[in-house]
Amino acid sequence: MTDALTVQSLRTGYGDAEVIESASLSVGNGEVFALLGKNGAGKSTLLRTIMGLHPLWSGSVSVCGEDVLGWRTSRIAGLGLTYAPQERSFFPDLTVNENLRLGSLKVSDARFRARRDRVVAYFPFIGDRLAQRTGSLSGGEQSMLKVARALLAEPRLVLLDEISEGLQPLAVDRVKRCLHAERERGLSILLVEQNIDFVRDLADRYGLMGTGRITGGGSFRETDAHDRIVAHLSI
Repeated sequence: MTDALTVQSLRTGYGDAEVIESASLSVGNGEVFALLGKNGAGKSTLLRTIMGLHPLWSGSVSVCGEDVLGWRTSRIAGLGLTYAPQERSFFPDLTVNENLRLGSLKVSDARFRARRDRVVAYFPFIGDRLAQRTGSLSGGEQSMLKVARALLAEPRLVLLDEISEGLQPLAVDRVKRCLHAERERGLSILLVEQNIDFVRDLADRYGLMGTGRITGGGSFRETDAHDRIVAHLSI
């Protein structure tokens, strides 16, 4: 079966500055893959390039078996790919419900409400705040809302960038339970993270990203996985 995502020898940067010199990874169907590395390693740039938001200099990106080189972001999203960036990406003066609706513009109102009810089951506070201005939510609430909005489209693959950052432990557990449940429904997930505790019980495999390239990785079932990751993040 074709992987949900295959990245081969991806290279990109900004202006004349090379940020990623070579990155290769794959995410299988129904698999959770964690990409770990320190700030400045190029992790967010990699996600943006996969999503078509940043130009690919060389290499290839395949989503659900389709080579998406040169595709617009909207066309890539049409394959069933959604993205929750590290930065907050809401319209602060719109309500929570209006921001969620923007993530599912092409479905009927009834279908949207059904999808919304499913994500509200993961994050009950959303149901109580639908009429509230999104900019008035706390940072942690906005982070959980990003996950909810990414899932509203019922994607086949979701890219999550540092989604646990700034979350309180109870919120981290809630996000983790949500992603576990969605993975059981067949969702493939690529997590960019620095939080080992968040990904350890969630991800099947991991990759280690140094400056400009993926330098190693393996399975979380390996007995030395935690020590290898800690050593990498400490360099």
